[in-house]
Amino acid sequence: MACQLHPPERNPSMNSSNTPESKMRTLPSLRILLCEDEQLIRMLLADTLSHKGHHVLEASSTKAALQHDLDSVDVLITDIGLPDGSGVDLAHAVRIRRPNLPVIYATGRADHGLTLDAHSAAVIKPYGAEKLFEAIERVTSLAPSA
Repeated sequence: MACQLHPPERNPSMNSSNTPESKMRTLPSLRILLCEDEQLIRMLLADTLSHKGHHVLEASSTKAALQHDLDSVDVLITDIGLPDGSGVDLAHAVRIRRPNLPVIYATGRADHGLTLDAHSAAVIKPYGAEKLFEAIERVTSLAPSA
């Protein structure tokens, strides 16, 4: 399952003031827990998010994700299919402690069957940086202030 994310310094069109992404409001720097088992996709996502000023905590499994300081996380981005469970199970485990934590699910299926609430969104693979940043903006704009 491929993503079409390109770090801005390698994709000049993303730096253009005419792109939809450039017209979005600037998001505050967020602490993002990124759980993706495919290393290249995880690295590309982390680079893209870091380039936008976010602090990214990386994990390749639900077990690794749950070892992070969950109280300091602003957003969880998780793949649905993980080697030791599902991203849905991970989000449920995290939300026991942080019920309103914004969650973005990455899935390769348009008919994913996810039950999304006001604090969650899904991006369908392959997706671009614009779709990811739109999802981040959508779920964080509804998150309560700490």
